Amino acid sequence: MRRRTGTWLARGLLLCGLLGTTPFLLPEYELHTLNLVLVNVLLAIGTNLVVGVARQFALSTGALFGVGAYVAALAQMRLGLPFLTALPLAVLAAMAVSTAVSLVAWRSGGLYLAMITFGFGEIFQFVLVHADALTNGPDGLAVPRPVVAGVALTGQADMALLFLPLTAVAILLYRLMETGRIGKVLTALGDSEVALASVGYNAQGAKTLAFAIQGAYAGLAGALYAAMIGFIDPYSFNLGVTLQQLTAIAIGGFGSLAGAVVGATALTLLERVVMDFAGLKEVAYGLALLAVLLIFPGGLAGLMFRKGRASA
Repeated sequence: MRRRTGTWLARGLLLCGLLGTTPFLLPEYELHTLNLVLVNVLLAIGTNLVVGVARQFALSTGALFGVGAYVAALAQMRLGLPFLTALPLAVLAAMAVSTAVSLVAWRSGGLYLAMITFGFGEIFQFVLVHADALTNGPDGLAVPRPVVAGVALTGQADMALLFLPLTAVAILLYRLMETGRIGKVLTALGDSEVALASVGYNAQGAKTLAFAIQGAYAGLAGALYAAMIGFIDPYSFNLGVTLQQLTAIAIGGFGSLAGAVVGATALTLLERVVMDFAGLKEVAYGLALLAVLLIFPGGLAGLMFRKGRASA
């Protein structure tokens, strides 16, 4: 056991060292792509928890992403709060909104839940567009660059030094939840609500917990995205964001942390490759999704781990 723990610790330290030096080795464009990958990984993890693990087909990812982005931006612009104070506020706000959305899941499921949460996303975007005094309407907001410990993070390398540890901690926390009691309860919820209730757990409470955790990850992703891009508008947080994340977890593999990370990374890189070709992104997404579902039904993560076990 001690030997195994030491091996994992050594690997962790090596990974931290590599991640810590990455921002100094890559050019600006690749660093921007890296930061975008990290944002999408956070979004995919939260989406995967609700859709892939708890099996609640909610379409609210884009709206929760927007809540995090706008709360972080407005807290800095309107209230004058520092970024490190605005960040947890964004996470808590998205958690609160997602918890409220979960009340719908108490009585609805499947297609009904999907339609209701889709409606919530449309209402949220309508509010962003028409609340001109607060959000500047469709013209959007120019978000100030974050300042941490008196240092303004102006470049993508600076952002990566902040994004990498935050994402690493978020992944570690998810892994701890996944392998602990919370993960077992949410997996049981996805398998059968009746069976979960039969062993003394409240299905409604489990749904609320899953939605709240998704809100936390989406809120964090939104705050980081606003800081990285430096500009947000209502149209950046539409249904397309939700569909992108659903595609990511389908490509990576439903229900697993590795699937969320691999799928989000693959889809972000694919988007960067085809971004200069008008209309090609949607075609590329569709072809990638079809290829994975038809050839590797378990997703890319499942394929990678199968190959790893086969070669071991």
